[in-house]
Amino acid sequence: MEVAVGTELGVWQRRQSDAHLAECIAPSVTLFALADGFGEVGRGVSAAPVALTTLRDYLRRRYRAGSFGKSASPSNLRKILHDALDYANARLYAQSGSHEDFVASGTSLTAVMLVGHQALVGHVGDARAYLLRLGRLEMLTTDDAMFADAAVTSAKNALPAKPRTRGLLWRSLGTQAKLEASIAHVELLAGDQLVLCTDGVHRCIDDDELAEALGDSDTAAGAVARLLATAKSRGNVDNGTLIVGRELLVASVASLGVGVSRYAPLRSVVALVLIIASLLSFGAYWFRVSLPDRTPQNYSTNDR
Repeated sequence: MEVAVGTELGVWQRRQSDAHLAECIAPSVTLFALADGFGEVGRGVSAAPVALTTLRDYLRRRYRAGSFGKSASPSNLRKILHDALDYANARLYAQSGSHEDFVASGTSLTAVMLVGHQALVGHVGDARAYLLRLGRLEMLTTDDAMFADAAVTSAKNALPAKPRTRGLLWRSLGTQAKLEASIAHVELLAGDQLVLCTDGVHRCIDDDELAEALGDSDTAAGAVARLLATAKSRGNVDNGTLIVGRELLVASVASLGVGVSRYAPLRSVVALVLIIASLLSFGAYWFRVSLPDRTPQNYSTNDR
């Protein structure tokens, strides 16, 4: 699997409120996720990284509990991701100090959970997920925002290019006690590419330009660099974060280089100890059976 991640501060921003992760959270489960937060949780901690950490850790616990192994059906995987988002929402809502009449903090969050050839897409807010297949770009999420411009004013149709107006979020993680996140399911094919981005990117780049950059770039890193540079050149006022994933059906823990299971080294050590113990036991047994019989013999003596 080839994965690239990039982030860029908006022209009016002094701090990074976006967060992202791209990790193998289990031997057969890969998680791409990004969040665009507002407000703080606790002492100066942005809501976005708290939400992503909570989501990842919950999925890891469910894997260790055997939830993924029971059934890899789309309905089961959909429920696991839905439960994870619901749990992250409850934790963030409890920590933020929000209540029905006051919103202290929250975050948009879009996550893609890859299990074999299946991709489960969980979404709340205005961060987006796209699928590029055979040169055609499809948006897998719908923005939970009102009053936003329908299209980007890009360099292809007008000069000077400028970002699309941001809408008003009507749904986000951590701003309400109960949340019904959107979940989509996609069967992946060879050659598919996945893209996740915050509004600091998609407000400045239209779908045609996004598809062109993905198709023309030789590497995922090249596509990320090109798209972030384009967004910056158009005066993106918000922070922009982007994840591009390629070769999705040949994923392995080693290929990503991040998020390797912390239990893998322990399992290797335990297996080595068991092998050594078995060899020592066999060696001791072979040594005993190969020794000559030294049982004392009874001799009778005659007095002369």
